[in-house]
Amino acid sequence: MKLLGKNEVEGRIDKTTAKYREYVIKKAAIVKIVVFLSMIVIGAAVSLMIPLRPTESITERRTLSKFPTFTFESFWSGEYFTAIDTWFSDTFPGRDNLIVCSEALENMYGIQTNSIHGEVIVGDDIPDVDLTEYDLTINAGAVEDLEDPETETAREILSDQTYISDYSYDSASISASDVGMEVEDTDGTTAAKAGESLGSIFVVEDSAYNYYTFLQSESDRYANIVNNLANTLDGKAKVYDMIVPTSIDITLDDATRNSISSSNQKKAILYMFSKMNNKVGKCYIYDLLREHRNEYIYFRTDHHWTSLGAYYAYGAFMTQIGKSPASLDSFTRLDCGNFVGSFYTQTRATSLYGSPDNFVAYVPPSTNKMQFVNSDNVLTNYNIVTDVTGWNITSKYSAFIGGDNSYSTITNPNINDGSSILVIKESFGNALVPYLTENFQNVYVIDYRYYQGTVSELVDQYNIGTVLFINNVTATSTSARINDLANVCQ
Repeated sequence: MKLLGKNEVEGRIDKTTAKYREYVIKKAAIVKIVVFLSMIVIGAAVSLMIPLRPTESITERRTLSKFPTFTFESFWSGEYFTAIDTWFSDTFPGRDNLIVCSEALENMYGIQTNSIHGEVIVGDDIPDVDLTEYDLTINAGAVEDLEDPETETAREILSDQTYISDYSYDSASISASDVGMEVEDTDGTTAAKAGESLGSIFVVEDSAYNYYTFLQSESDRYANIVNNLANTLDGKAKVYDMIVPTSIDITLDDATRNSISSSNQKKAILYMFSKMNNKVGKCYIYDLLREHRNEYIYFRTDHHWTSLGAYYAYGAFMTQIGKSPASLDSFTRLDCGNFVGSFYTQTRATSLYGSPDNFVAYVPPSTNKMQFVNSDNVLTNYNIVTDVTGWNITSKYSAFIGGDNSYSTITNPNINDGSSILVIKESFGNALVPYLTENFQNVYVIDYRYYQGTVSELVDQYNIGTVLFINNVTATSTSARINDLANVCQ
């Protein structure tokens, strides 16, 4: 036997090693191909499983595309297959999680591709007004402070009405023209916090606020509509108006509020009330809400007030019309868990999604039954307050009176005095309506954005004695909302 030399041995080892490496590489390539193809097959199988496909998007707050109905016309035109393609891409399983992950990665790299709705525009100067005691009442002391806002401690309602004779605009309040002015810092901060303006929304830390722009022409139109209805219903029903400030002027700390440009809501509300005649009851709640600004009266991730904020306004209104408001502890407290609302869905700010609100509602003790007209114009039985614990995290504000429906009715079986109230509202009114159930035999609600009839017809048909406008201050400067309101206030 011929012995191999050292070089020949090393050569054969190198060839063997090379062949082994080639084998391992080929094997790894085959494994990768198999894994890749398996992922495609599994992904395709999952994507084709209709039960796993979402029907609505939480992050985008919209209903997703539906699988198209087959017709020969759409089949031959190609529209049927286009619609299938749209449905397939729009309802991919896990789309919301993928969107959130994508946005989180983009934020890590400083990429901003959020779609922002609305821009901040420069508002009009707000005229100074001089109101008298006869023009305006305020229930500043209508609701006592809670000893512990996190408990169900009963709110004791004071029966007296406080009248204000001095309406001079105090230096602690803020307007767009006051930017740079030093104001009293009532909440303990000494410097403005850094925030970011995303279109019409201001985001600071884990909270967001919507800017308000005063437009005198629209505000005058709003006041005129209320005046005209009060004149029309004179002798039939008493008309009241409640203009709700938004959180930017109530809960945002003074130093930060003073550093940004947004029209002065207190001054705007007083101006609109000054334009209303003495047939209109002005329910002024701005200062009352400021007194409770350190409580949880507005959501941080949504533009609405909370149940607690609406309760304080309810107490003020009841006191104004001479009724005793029900104590909050007579309602059943319903904790529906985490909630992220319109501010998040419009900005996609991860700081908001990571710090959700806690959604709490209160079920009336007398009844939780109501009816509303649905999108098919059918009267539907529903709950005044619904347990929305398992609902989409962005949809929970619909717990109140079934959301925004054109027409709703509530009857309290424990009241038989014939009392009735008509609430003319946009979505801010939803959280307040459940409380009214305890003070009126009949509560009628219309959302003027959708209702097709007129207020006068309803008042005559049901012999309604009290009419209440509830609008957040932004709606009073929004042309489309004013147009909607004019259509029903006849």
